[in-house]
Amino acid sequence: MVYIKSCKGLYKNEKTKMPASDLVLEPVKEVIKGMDALDIDGIICATITKDYVYPSASCMLGGKINAKNAFCYDIESDFTGFITALRLAYSFVESKRYKNVLAVSSESFYICDDKDRFNDASVAALITSEKSNIQIDFIDSTTDGSALENCYIPMGGAVKPYTREGILNKEHFIYIKDNKIFEEEAKKSALYVKETLSKNNIEIDYYIPSYLNKESFDNFANNLSVDKNKIYSKMENSNSSLSATSGVAFSMALEDGSIKNNSKVALCGFGSGYTKALAVFSVS
Repeated sequence: MVYIKSCKGLYKNEKTKMPASDLVLEPVKEVIKGMDALDIDGIICATITKDYVYPSASCMLGGKINAKNAFCYDIESDFTGFITALRLAYSFVESKRYKNVLAVSSESFYICDDKDRFNDASVAALITSEKSNIQIDFIDSTTDGSALENCYIPMGGAVKPYTREGILNKEHFIYIKDNKIFEEEAKKSALYVKETLSKNNIEIDYYIPSYLNKESFDNFANNLSVDKNKIYSKMENSNSSLSATSGVAFSMALEDGSIKNNSKVALCGFGSGYTKALAVFSVS
């Protein structure tokens, strides 16, 4: 069995201008409290806003907490980044070669000039073989990469390297064609969640979706076709935090008592890519 020993999220109602590895430092210190950092086997960081092109944000974070025995690498999976990091950490621990792996996500929105669409956030979870009250039962994800031009950063890669003109045109910032694309993806994500749970004979007591915007949340909730009281809604009016969104919502639901003991919880992520992800936990 694989467990989440502790999960802590940090949502900033602003753009902090902090490096990603600094932004997630507080949640990480919270989840490893009382633990020797040398016992951390790995750090997987989901982010599209890392400190430098290289080294990785996870490497920077490992240095800051003195996790000298840990493997470290970053991943990019857009809005489903945290669940993807969880999936990888789960696999490492399930292999029995590793005991303690940090799954973290941190986004610092220096790559966006839109004041109303994104806010900084971070989340950390300690994935372990040591029994705790949150057991990871199931994780799944899927990707449709056929419409990347609807939400992406145009400049900075091999297709379009940095140029002075491009920077003046703000092509190094996140480009979103239309918020309505996420409303449609929210509908598709709800159907994906329903089909995946049905196929695997999993019954859920409580759902925690990503927060993108109010319209996307409503679309997801309506198409999920369950009692609205079974869907966590306290983040529905919050600005998105890309890969950290689902993890922050999960952490907040744990802290505010929305997740009851002896319940089966579905953590749902969706967004650009287009990516969809689902994680199921038993909370005792």
